[in-house]
Amino acid sequence: MRASRPDLHANKEFMTPVDFKRQFLNLEGAADKAFRAAFFFLPISKSLLFLALAIAFGLFIAGGGLRGAVPKWRALPWTMPALALGLLPLLSLLVHPDLKDGLSNLDLAYYWLLAFVAFLASSRMAILPWMRAFLCGVFIAFCYAQATAAGWEGLRTAPGSLANYILYSQMLAISIALLSVLYAHESDRRWKSAYLAGIVLFLVGMAFGNGRSGMLAVLVLFPFIFSNIFPNASRVKILLVCVVAVLALLMSPRVQTRIEAAVSDLRLMQNEMKETSLGYRIDMWTVASEVVRENPVFGAGPDGFRKAWRSTPRTGEALGFVEPHNAFFFYASSYGMIGLAVLLWLYAALLHTGWRHRTSLAGGIAFSFAVVVVVGSLTNTMFMGSISHAWMMLFIGLQGALLHAASRTAPAGYEGRVATS
Repeated sequence: MRASRPDLHANKEFMTPVDFKRQFLNLEGAADKAFRAAFFFLPISKSLLFLALAIAFGLFIAGGGLRGAVPKWRALPWTMPALALGLLPLLSLLVHPDLKDGLSNLDLAYYWLLAFVAFLASSRMAILPWMRAFLCGVFIAFCYAQATAAGWEGLRTAPGSLANYILYSQMLAISIALLSVLYAHESDRRWKSAYLAGIVLFLVGMAFGNGRSGMLAVLVLFPFIFSNIFPNASRVKILLVCVVAVLALLMSPRVQTRIEAAVSDLRLMQNEMKETSLGYRIDMWTVASEVVRENPVFGAGPDGFRKAWRSTPRTGEALGFVEPHNAFFFYASSYGMIGLAVLLWLYAALLHTGWRHRTSLAGGIAFSFAVVVVVGSLTNTMFMGSISHAWMMLFIGLQGALLHAASRTAPAGYEGRVATS
């Protein structure tokens, strides 16, 4: 009896080009779901975040994502300063003799891989589901925070974003801005209602929570946020709404307590008492400035501030400080004026690109993130801490969505204009 003919499609060696394309599309679809999971876990769990990212990157590469994205590469303004910031920790190893300290801070270099892979992936995939997943993760962290504030003892392991109330307030800030952007680009009334409810909910949570940097970022973004909510309103009306919103926040007992604490900090500093939030920061910035004066060009290395800080006897909370709680002072003390200049270059590029394209979904997200990061960098070293660092890298990489949107919806030639603007 004649043997039956083997199924050629059952073996990869005999797969047709159409079969390969179908397989790659399936892998890219799975990668898209893994990216959604990563953004969902970003505010919740560090371990699950990096597991989801590893799966997402693996599927993206296996599905031919790199081969599809790299030939269409269009360098946005952030890419060059990002490359420079990624190289600075490596070049610092050649300048500073303490190799052990330099190697222990190489996360400042390799974390940039997250930004560039996210950039390539978002240039091929729609990021709207990623943002919805992120907002769901923030909502879970928000509910946990409210429950514990109401007296619930909580779980053994809290959501990752709650480990640092400054980071949590910044995530609330970016979420409020994101919800306004999604609201402006949504036509379904049910989604618009959900986005508006989220804005109100997170604003209430911010008004009654901790973290002044997140609150300040929201105040700066109020004109942008309300312009998204009321697109047809005049500038005068938007300004009036902003004034009303600011007054409403100022009436919150929690915000009034923060203002009183800031005034108290200033009075204590006048009496040479620096053991306050503001006093510690000014002391750290003074030490960082001294490090910069002594090492103006190349800095003292990523561990330079910690050594200078601990060269003077410290007590209490001050013993645990290892960075100056300011991204600008951190890069200036670590990598000198070169590092500070490159950081300013990056932030200017983020703000410029976001502002130029703020009326688009991807551009609005980019602009919101840029404002939150710049404001947050004044009182927090945004590149320290694995969750904060990953959040920075992933959202910087989302600028690839500008290329994705341009290639799908804009007329011929627009993609190049987006890349160079």
